[in-house]
Amino acid sequence: MELNKAASIILIGVILSSPAYAERFVFGSSGFEGDSNDSPDNGLNITTTAGNFFVATSSSGWWNSEGAHKQINTNYIAGVARGCCGSDANFNNFFTFDLSNVTGSVLSASLTLNSWDIVGPGPLDYSLFDITSPLPEVRATATGNDLSIYNDLMSGSIYGSFSYTEADENKLRSIVLNSIGISALNGALGGEFGIGGSVAPIPEPETYAMLLAGLGLIGWVAYRRKSA
Repeated sequence: MELNKAASIILIGVILSSPAYAERFVFGSSGFEGDSNDSPDNGLNITTTAGNFFVATSSSGWWNSEGAHKQINTNYIAGVARGCCGSDANFNNFFTFDLSNVTGSVLSASLTLNSWDIVGPGPLDYSLFDITSPLPEVRATATGNDLSIYNDLMSGSIYGSFSYTEADENKLRSIVLNSIGISALNGALGGEFGIGGSVAPIPEPETYAMLLAGLGLIGWVAYRRKSA
């Protein structure tokens, strides 16, 4: 029993000490400091009972897994990047929209984004999420330590998703909003609306190898114990 417990502890230690994710991201190089119009085609295409509307993004950006964000930086990279913006971290992104000129009831909508640089094995599964944090706080500069907004951008209600591959690099792609997203849009008409985004990570091949090695160790210990 004690040997099995020891083997389990060793396995957990191997997994936790290994790098969890490979570098893989979408929307790399998507913005520049002080440039709020680097992707003028980014925005919501909305069909309502009153007609069709295009609402350009009013702001965009990222929060990383260190809890940092720079308000002036419009880059909206999402995924795991090493050395990006001075940090080896995971990045979630966000977009805000001014819906004050949209009238009628929303029937359908999609978010169009320029994919810019894509790195890593595909597909990269990118999902859109609701934002429950106050949008002024989402846009504000932060130096770290607080992960609440970072976590908010990758959790909660899902509005839609898109699987990116390298063939989508530097192209405009539209993500159709589902019924949850449409309902949220209708609730935000006349005001401001926010969308968070995140790329689902995958374990590196080395992690699988270590996991198999650890399972083999547990099996060997169990065999020796049974034979003793």
